[in-house]
Amino acid sequence: MNPDRRQFLRAAALTSSALALRASAGIGQLATSVDAHITILPAEPIGTIAPEIYGHFIEQLGGVIYDGVWVGEKSKIPNHHGVRQAFIDAMRAVKAPVLRWPGGCFADSYDWRDGIGPAEKRPQRTAFWTQEDSNRYGLHEFMTTCRAIGCEPYLAADVRSLPARDFYQWVEYCNAPSTPNLSGSLPGGINALAAERARNGSPEPFNVRYWGVGNEVWGCGGSQTAEEYGGEYRRYTEWIPRYGATDEQRRDSLRLIACGANGDDARWTAGVMKSISEHHKPFGFSTHYYTSGDAKKFAAGDALEFDPPTYYDTLARGAFMERIITDSWSALGETNHGHSVKIIMDEWGAWYSKSTELGPKYNLSQQSTMRDAILSGITLDIFHKHADKVAMANVAQTINCIHSLMLASEDKFTVTPTFHVFKMYMPHQGAQSLRVEFAAASIPNPIARVTPVGGNSADGSIDPASKLAGLSGSASIATTGNGKVMTLTVVNPHLDQPITTEIVIPGVTIASVTGEVLTAPDIHAHNDFTHPNAVHPEPAKLGTPSGGRLIHTFPPASVTALSLILA
Repeated sequence: MNPDRRQFLRAAALTSSALALRASAGIGQLATSVDAHITILPAEPIGTIAPEIYGHFIEQLGGVIYDGVWVGEKSKIPNHHGVRQAFIDAMRAVKAPVLRWPGGCFADSYDWRDGIGPAEKRPQRTAFWTQEDSNRYGLHEFMTTCRAIGCEPYLAADVRSLPARDFYQWVEYCNAPSTPNLSGSLPGGINALAAERARNGSPEPFNVRYWGVGNEVWGCGGSQTAEEYGGEYRRYTEWIPRYGATDEQRRDSLRLIACGANGDDARWTAGVMKSISEHHKPFGFSTHYYTSGDAKKFAAGDALEFDPPTYYDTLARGAFMERIITDSWSALGETNHGHSVKIIMDEWGAWYSKSTELGPKYNLSQQSTMRDAILSGITLDIFHKHADKVAMANVAQTINCIHSLMLASEDKFTVTPTFHVFKMYMPHQGAQSLRVEFAAASIPNPIARVTPVGGNSADGSIDPASKLAGLSGSASIATTGNGKVMTLTVVNPHLDQPITTEIVIPGVTIASVTGEVLTAPDIHAHNDFTHPNAVHPEPAKLGTPSGGRLIHTFPPASVTALSLILA
């Protein structure tokens, strides 16, 4: 069937079901004129939304670590053992579940031993991003950061410049028990690396579960082919140490993540999986996708100076994330028939040209506007819609770089509009994702190109970012102290068009509704150190639900989160 015909029939069916529900509720069909329809289907769960989908990523790049995360124990800036307190507080405010470090490309030349031991004895190195790194922020400081936040650590290992033994010993250093004799059945004392960890101030094991086996090995991580990396993955992970009293504990003690594709390169994904035996099957398969304003360049456009066509183009290319997920899932399924290997979206976000950096040393920092908040909402909603496929995602990067939630410089600090989207979407974490159908007119991409986006797309001359959904979102349900609570998040990307929408939940009665909306009169609006609260959520203007129906108007260029208490 023609896709446009299929979309028309689906919209007609949704409209018919919505009108039927209105009639059964005794509501006049012509009482309210609406522009769109949303139907939430509680009987069609997709899967649990992994909290790790709201993960984060930091590396030694520009002002991310030094002056972002790390200010030093002697700094006058409030800190927790050298870690900026405002960073910790903001991460706790969004319930950050996982933090990935040390890279990124920085990991591809990083020796973890440079970052342990007395700080004054750590060597200074020229790091990947041509900047000097004192190694003052190393493994123990990272673990201090994670513990202060209350999140899981995720370590990205160097497979480009370090041998497999170093990876094995890094796992051992982090996770070996502090007690003698792993099982109590063998003679001997405490593991030598566990003893070294104790001398460096951490007697108890870090129990790091998430390990990335390489980073971007198709590029800065070694320019390997899929088959070459598959062999390296097997070699690096063979007989890697696992700890635990039971077989189940040992199996779950490590969740290894294989290095996946650049964007929509499904051939890479399939090639690596075919080169990894069943015995070496990873927990997850990573993918990186940055939204650029130009399909022919890695980073283009300006973070603050953009016109309406560029705005719509950026969002359409951000929404291409859904295509990447479905293509990757299909490629994984060629060999992973039970689909036990999940997708890890290691790095995602909008990446613009240099123009709004905080200063000369803040490489790849950029301002974040309402456009980036809307892109964040679109992306997170896509992850929710594929909760059965995506096990983790890490926004790049959390502070002072690319798609940041926070900006900091010396004693100055602010959160960005993207931070507010993460906070508004928090109720989705750990909830059950539900099937949702949107019936709304799409927006043509005014500058769609013939060059396909997303790596090695097979579309030929068809631009898969040729249009943007006029209304998109996701829904989930959870049981709280208030009973069953449904969370509906919706993005209206129209710059000047409010969308009055009929929301229908068949077979359900809505007892009450609350909500908040993030929007601004100017799509270029942003927070800075002088105006840290210029963009912030406001209470949504809500109507009264009737049965399982609610009429709501989504403002132009907005992200909305509604909490529906079910009777």
